[in-house]
Amino acid sequence: MDLIEFWERSKVIIDSLVTKFVDDVKDWEIMEMSKYIMKDGKRFRGTLVFLFNDALGGEEKNAYQGALATEILHSASLALDDIVDYDLTRRGMASAWAVYTNRRVIFVSNFLIPTALKIISSYGKEALNISIELWKDTAIGALKDMYGDKREYFKTIELKTASLFKLPAMLASFSSGKKELVDKLLEAGRVLGVIYQLIDDYVDCVKLEPEKLVGSAKQLFELTNGKVDPFVSNKYAELKSEYLRIISSIPFFNEYNELIIALPDFLTMGLLAESGIKNKLF
Repeated sequence: MDLIEFWERSKVIIDSLVTKFVDDVKDWEIMEMSKYIMKDGKRFRGTLVFLFNDALGGEEKNAYQGALATEILHSASLALDDIVDYDLTRRGMASAWAVYTNRRVIFVSNFLIPTALKIISSYGKEALNISIELWKDTAIGALKDMYGDKREYFKTIELKTASLFKLPAMLASFSSGKKELVDKLLEAGRVLGVIYQLIDDYVDCVKLEPEKLVGSAKQLFELTNGKVDPFVSNKYAELKSEYLRIISSIPFFNEYNELIIALPDFLTMGLLAESGIKNKLF
């Protein structure tokens, strides 16, 4: 099984978990908005829980709650981001706030976030405490994304994006019963998240006029004086090397090594292909 096959199989499971979760919500209005907010996600972050869990020898069913909670938090963060950024579309549809109003979406997000944390609490106090700190980091990252400058670029993307990559990697250490690996998995998730946001910002820098760039993409453009290609190419190679060093110290089952090694390229190629940008980085 290659990484695409693993992702597609995991997405089916996660979609069913999400469907059951929203169907079990008692209040019909909250259920309707929750269903819309969580509709049609790629489920890649939830897939990371499955991949790291399975690679560490964990039972896949033990990763269900972690994958679901990760997707709930990720979807809530996107719904809130769209309000802040005044984005009218998300995943090819109208953004949740554009359909239900920003006040309603904020209230529903305030329902989804503690609900996800309660689900995570099934893994124990340590997993919950780490998750709370990671969620707090996303809030700080969102502020730096709006009000920070180029000097804080990598700190910004580590907080705003990598926190929700660290989360699924970390949860896999608890679902697999390998809590002693939590720090290494947090580091692996951090580097994956930084890679993801670096390439996502690169896409914006290539596709948009400089005056239309906002947030971390604007910071990246300013940091590189507009010469994003060589900078991103070199930084990607550096980050990938760091990631490979980290995972080489984690005792994954051999059958999963190729899948885990492929994650940086999988993320990068996926973002470039989705954007329609001819690959100039590699």
